[in-house]
Amino acid sequence: MKKLLKYFVAVSCGIVLISCYGLEKEEYRELAPITVSGLEQTIYAKATEKLTLNSLRVESNSSQEIAYEWSYGRPDGDFPGMVDTTFISSSPTLDYAFEKSGSYVLRLRIDNGESIGFYYYDLRVQSGFDEGYLILCNDAENRGSLAFVKIRTPQEEAENAQEVWDDLLNLINPEYEFRNLNDVYVFSTPGFWSGVLISSNDDKSSIYRLDAASLAVTHRMKSMEEYGVQTGTILGEQVYGSTEQYVHLIGEDFKAYRYEFSVDMLISRNPPYPAKYSQQGYFASKSKGVRNVLTFSEEGANLFPNGRSTKGYAAPSGYKFVNIAAARVGEGQYDRCYLYYIAQSIEGSSKQIKILKTDDSFGSPTELLTYTESAPMLMNAHSRIVTTKLNGNAYYDYDNKIYHWSMTGTSPRVPAEGDQPDITLPDGEQIVDICTNAVPSTSSTVIDDDKLLIATYNPTVTDRKPGSLYLYDLRTMKKEKEWIGICEKPVAVAYKFPTSN
Repeated sequence: MKKLLKYFVAVSCGIVLISCYGLEKEEYRELAPITVSGLEQTIYAKATEKLTLNSLRVESNSSQEIAYEWSYGRPDGDFPGMVDTTFISSSPTLDYAFEKSGSYVLRLRIDNGESIGFYYYDLRVQSGFDEGYLILCNDAENRGSLAFVKIRTPQEEAENAQEVWDDLLNLINPEYEFRNLNDVYVFSTPGFWSGVLISSNDDKSSIYRLDAASLAVTHRMKSMEEYGVQTGTILGEQVYGSTEQYVHLIGEDFKAYRYEFSVDMLISRNPPYPAKYSQQGYFASKSKGVRNVLTFSEEGANLFPNGRSTKGYAAPSGYKFVNIAAARVGEGQYDRCYLYYIAQSIEGSSKQIKILKTDDSFGSPTELLTYTESAPMLMNAHSRIVTTKLNGNAYYDYDNKIYHWSMTGTSPRVPAEGDQPDITLPDGEQIVDICTNAVPSTSSTVIDDDKLLIATYNPTVTDRKPGSLYLYDLRTMKKEKEWIGICEKPVAVAYKFPTSN
C-alpha cells in the first residue's frame, strides 16, 4: 500500500499539494521534467489543407510512455486564453486540416507519467485572402474589379507564392456584373459578423457583402430599387447591445444611412448638418476597439455616438470647416478620443484660421490657435486624413503629395504653400485614396498602425495598367515597397486584417 501511495503522489503532488504531506524525506524525488522545442511560436496553416508538424522535439527523463494531446480554440482575452476548445490529435506528429480560416490558439499537452506541461502557439489558419491590401477599381468602361496584394507568410515568400491578384471580385463571383464601384470596407467585431462591404453607383446602387475568408458575395442589397438612394463612402462600424451591428454610408443626398447586417437593410439618419465629407476615427476601450463616425460640411460637423442618436457642432460664426481629424488614441487613455477641427474665415482677403478641439461627444470645445494665413493652406475638405498611435500627427493627401498636420503639437498650424511634403510620388501618379494598417484595438499603447498605403492612378501610361499601390513606413516616412501597374483605376484602398468570426 505504501508503494501505491508513493506512485500516486509522484504523479499528482504538483496538482494536489496536500497529498505530499507526511512523506518521509528519503521517499521524495524530483519529478522528471519535460523540455519542448522545434516549433515556431507562430504557426501558419491553410484552410482545408493538411497541416503537418513533424519537427517537435521532446526531452524527458521519465522512463514512462509520453502522452500527447493537441487541441485548439478561439482566442479569449490575453494570450494564451482560449475558448471553444477542440481536441484534434494524440500523436506526437500533428496532421490535421482546419476547415475555417482565422486566428486561433494551438495547445499541446504533454504527460510523461510524472510531469504535465502545457505549450501554446499562435495559430494562423489562412484562406489565401485573409490578410493583405484591397484595391477597389473601375476601368474606362466603369467595369468594377478588386485587386488584392497578399501579406505572405515567410514560407510563402521562400516559395515565391503568388502575391498579387488583379481582380478577385470577378474571378470568385462570375455570376455578378460589377459596375461603378464606390468604396470598400472591412468589418469585424468579436461576436458579430466579419467580412467586406462594397458600395456602388450601378443602376441599382448595389451594396455587396463578401465573406471574410473566400470573398464570395453573400448578400446584395439594391438600395436604389428598395430605398431610392445612391450610397458612396462607407465608415464607422458600430454595435449596439448584443444583436445590432451596422456601418454608416453617405448618400448622394448628403444624408447618412445605417446599414444593418442582421437584416440587410438601410435606415435613414438625418444629421443636423449635410454629410458632404466624412472621416473615421479609432479609439480603444478595454473591451473592444471603437470607431468614431464623423461627417461634416462647411456649416457644421455631425457625430453618430450610437445607433440611436446624432449630435451636431456648428462652425464658428463667420467661419467654415475645412477638415476634421480624430486622434487615434486620446492621450494614451482608454475610452477617450479628441477631435480636431480646422475652420477658415469666409469673408475678407486675409483668411483667419481657427484650430479647435472637442472631446468625442462634441463636448468641452477649446480654441487651440487662431492665426492669419500668410500663404494658401495646403489642405481642403477632400483631403483624406489618417492618424496613428505613433504620434499626434494627422497624415493627409493634397495635390498628389502627402503632408502631416501636427494637430496635437504646441503650434498646430496647417501646412501652407512653401512647406515641404513628407512624400512626393513619381510624376503622373495621382493619389486617389490612402489608409493605414490600423485595426480596431483594445490597446492604447500597442502600435498597430505604422504603415501608410497610397493608391494611385496614372492616366498617361499605355504600357501597363494605370493603378498602383505604394507602402510607406510612418516611423521613417520611407517607402518600403511598391506595386506598379497592378490594377485598373483605383477608387478606394483598405487593409484587410485577419478575422476569426
